[in-house]
Amino acid sequence: MNSISPKELEAAAQKLPTSPRIFGKLSELMRDPNTELADITELVNADSALTASVLRLSNSAMFSMGMSVDTLDVAIDRIGFRELFRLVGIAAAAEVFTEDSRCYDVSASQLWENSLCCGIAMETLARKTGMDEQEAYTLGLLRNMGKMIIDHCAREKDDSPIYNKTSALPLLDWEANNFGITNATVSGFILETWNFSKETTHTIQYQYEPDKAPQSRPLINLLNLANGLASRIGRGLAGEDLYWSDWEKRLPRTGLSAEEFESVEEEIETEFKRVLSAFQ
Repeated sequence: MNSISPKELEAAAQKLPTSPRIFGKLSELMRDPNTELADITELVNADSALTASVLRLSNSAMFSMGMSVDTLDVAIDRIGFRELFRLVGIAAAAEVFTEDSRCYDVSASQLWENSLCCGIAMETLARKTGMDEQEAYTLGLLRNMGKMIIDHCAREKDDSPIYNKTSALPLLDWEANNFGITNATVSGFILETWNFSKETTHTIQYQYEPDKAPQSRPLINLLNLANGLASRIGRGLAGEDLYWSDWEKRLPRTGLSAEEFESVEEEIETEFKRVLSAFQ
């Protein structure tokens, strides 16, 4: 087993872009009624690559009104705070998933598209249930962080394992057998060190197996359902479908009916394709 230590995880996390941390801080600012426009622009402008991505998206056909946007102030005036938050999240996830994952045998675009689809699914389901849409969207976008960090650590080791997509081995079992840790645990650990909320870290840690969570929270079950919807739409990841199979069991814990759950699939797919088109 190529066990990965907390020190190795922290070192690998430092190699990731700063954009996820900025996205997390932006979420905090958006909840503070005393936040001003200058606070938001100062935070996002701290990452020039992130700012450039957000402005490019603001000028895409999805948001453009025929007039060019060249500053965040103008972008916010044009699309509003809520849409800016969504764009920062999309751009942050795109910055994280820029390299193919060798040990998971998955491309960067597959990881990013899964994260994007899960973020949109979470936001949509949260709207249906009256849960916090902003928090839900954040959870969906960041759910795969641990995979990138494990992959970075695995590259430093000789003879690092590669997940066999044709095997029937559930992903968490493969991770535990080969690294002594799972991607969900890594995501929670890193996000906690980055001062994300307990709600966020706890939900991501137990997204695969909500019944094992020490505290049952609706958002954990909602994330499990969102992951399953991403798979239905064709944006799932190998080794994970088993964890989304008990979707009917999750519904009472979120307030969703079976009819509501079944009906949102097309809505999520339409929105996913709309957002994806802005990058093409």
